[in-house]
Amino acid sequence: MLYELYVENFAIIRQLRICLMPGLNALSGETGAGKSLVVDAVALLIGGRGSDNFIRSGYERCVIEGVFTHNFSEELAQRMDDMGLAAVDKDDMLVLSRELVRGGRSVCRVNGRTVNLGQLRDLGRLLLNIHGQMEHMLLLEEEKQLQLLDSYGGVALLAQKEQVAALFTAMREKQKLLRDYEQNKARRDERMALLGEYIEELDAATLSGGEEETLRQEAQRLNYSEKLIGLADEAQHYLLKNGGAVEALNASAALLRQAAQLDGQAQALAERLESLYYEAEDAATEAAHYRASINTDRYRLDEIENRLALLSRLKKKYGRSLEELLAYLQEARRELAALDELVFSGGKARRALEEAETAYEQAAAELGAQRTAAALRLSAAITDELHMLCMSNATFRVDLLSHEPAAWGREKALFMIQTNAGEEFRPVAKIASGGELSRIVLAMKVILAQLDSVPTLVFDEVDSGLGGKALSAVAQRLAYVGRNTQAIVVTHAPVMAATAGRQLYVGKHTVEGRTEISVEELKGEARINELARMIAGEHISDITRHQAAELLQNAVR
Repeated sequence: MLYELYVENFAIIRQLRICLMPGLNALSGETGAGKSLVVDAVALLIGGRGSDNFIRSGYERCVIEGVFTHNFSEELAQRMDDMGLAAVDKDDMLVLSRELVRGGRSVCRVNGRTVNLGQLRDLGRLLLNIHGQMEHMLLLEEEKQLQLLDSYGGVALLAQKEQVAALFTAMREKQKLLRDYEQNKARRDERMALLGEYIEELDAATLSGGEEETLRQEAQRLNYSEKLIGLADEAQHYLLKNGGAVEALNASAALLRQAAQLDGQAQALAERLESLYYEAEDAATEAAHYRASINTDRYRLDEIENRLALLSRLKKKYGRSLEELLAYLQEARRELAALDELVFSGGKARRALEEAETAYEQAAAELGAQRTAAALRLSAAITDELHMLCMSNATFRVDLLSHEPAAWGREKALFMIQTNAGEEFRPVAKIASGGELSRIVLAMKVILAQLDSVPTLVFDEVDSGLGGKALSAVAQRLAYVGRNTQAIVVTHAPVMAATAGRQLYVGKHTVEGRTEISVEELKGEARINELARMIAGEHISDITRHQAAELLQNAVR
């Protein structure tokens, strides 16, 4: 709960320290005294939007500090741990502070540790909620109404809602995959056809590495075949015919073998000439083979020239060398295989989407069933609360309207009200009476406060537009809320103020020519006098004081 609030140089507040207690606390005072400024300061403390306009004129900064004690939720402890802040237990104090400096700067601290505004806001919403006139407007939003219904539905419903959200995300991903597949189908089919043509053409060409150079060499031999034959014949002539080189080497080797018998130094030369003889004899044989291998077929030359022309055309068409064409052929085959797999995956994508849609619809249907049950319970509970708030003929109903698939399910909630028997149900947003709307909102809060783990609730003039029995009933219900959590109410109603366990008076006065606000706790006669002022204004009499004392004595707390 909020144990102490300290405010310095905020608007017309120079310096203010307010101590609060468990249960219901009431802030009263003249109209314009600054009660709403106190609420504004609390809002800033828990992360509200700040500006230089909040800083008291003549000063460069304002400071707001709140001391919170015990009843800290597990979620708060976990969030602090996530932020690297020391955890708090039931015996600890948690101090939040916010400092605004002219020029738009803001310094936020938690137990003296500097945090950013987002972190302060995350912790603040787990410590304190402010319910003011703007809250009425928020409750008229359909999205907010669905959130309230789901919160009332409990842990099981919220878990089902998370499952639906996860399945919705998965379904959307499958839809995107299939949509992308369908959108790219024409381009993919065109690419597959083109790749098929390339592969067919290149396969038909039966390319091989180094083929082009080999063909050019063969063509050159064919072009010079006659000359090559002549050269080979002449080479053979010099090696073999008319005592050619072979016979000369043989004769030389024989002579040196004879010499080696007489002189050992000639042995090496004899062996060398003998080796040359055998080499020349082999060369003569190879020259004969070479002569026989020379092709003079002019038809083969035509074939080669046609093949080289084909290879040249393919290289020009694809802008690649022969080796690069071979690599491209392999790449084209891989790409075509991948696209073939995509064709198969299109069917898989459709089946996956169907499965995702089925899973989502089943989970959404279960969520809808849980919401229907929660809507019946919430309708009955709020109707009972309205009866306690002097709307005895009113009936509250939660309508679930069909909605296209969404992360939150297949329905939206609409809060409906029948204020008098026989009248038609109308959306709560269409209620013209501010008093009725205030009581409807309060009825919701009484029910939902039992589920709320936030230890402090601030109500800013929630009794606006009410009077008589209705106002008394609202005061009693706020007292009921105060039994479960700390409640702070800003009020002009004496019945409401008398119901509070502690009443604080907000006053405005002048000090050294400047307006300031002060807050003091009212006890005894001071509280009776304030209640009497709230009853009769400036014309306070003994009768009014007696009424105030009786109101205080008979208040239900």
